[in-house]
Amino acid sequence: MDITATGLSHPLTSSSHRTSEQLSSGLQVNRASDSPASIQIIEQFTSQLQGNSAAFRNVMDGVSALQIAQGGISQISDSLQQLRELGIQAGNGTLNDSNRAALQSQADELLEGIQDALKNSQFNGRSQLNNADQTSIQHSATANTSQALPSFDLATDFNNAGLFDIQFDAQSVTQTLNSIDDALNISDTAASAFGRSEYQFNSQAQGLIRDSLHQASSRSAIQDTDYATASSALAREQIQEKVEITMLAQANANRDQVLKLLNF
Repeated sequence: MDITATGLSHPLTSSSHRTSEQLSSGLQVNRASDSPASIQIIEQFTSQLQGNSAAFRNVMDGVSALQIAQGGISQISDSLQQLRELGIQAGNGTLNDSNRAALQSQADELLEGIQDALKNSQFNGRSQLNNADQTSIQHSATANTSQALPSFDLATDFNNAGLFDIQFDAQSVTQTLNSIDDALNISDTAASAFGRSEYQFNSQAQGLIRDSLHQASSRSAIQDTDYATASSALAREQIQEKVEITMLAQANANRDQVLKLLNF
């Protein structure tokens, strides 16, 4: 039997110390030597969980960018609808020059608001409404799993549709309404793309949450202490220690009696 300095067997004292450590730390694997195979699996789960956490932050940034873009496009669509209403009013042949000047002034304010929305609807200094370059979002802990945020150069598209040159004189009503309708179609296309993309990103976020919960549960099953089992083991080991102490004490007492007899 391997006897320690305390007189107890080394395997018993080592097991008792390890069980006490598991109970105090809450971990049944505290170092690689506790279970070399388990520690590798635990590290893999940890790496996956950290990757999921980073990917979740990426996805949430993507959702935020899309929500800002949708707020901008909603403002633009409202302004376009008001412009269309003004365009229809401009088709009233009874309007005089003063009336038409008032319509043009209102329209110019709305157009200025549209341009402001295009410039100011930004997330982290970038606009999804006024930039044709796409932004990719890494949406999982696995390599080569990215998704592009939809981006539009609406300023150019609206300009090509003639939106910023619309006039409200009687001769331009048809062209003005056509330009506004084209701009509305462009705006609706962008809004639809942003909505689809946000839905996809929200689904990916939910998937990351579910995956992380499963990964954490699997890691916990390997890494965390089973308190019921560990407590029972510690109680058993403590009883064994007391038995060994009693046996050693009895052995020491017998040895003393033998020595006394020999001396006698």
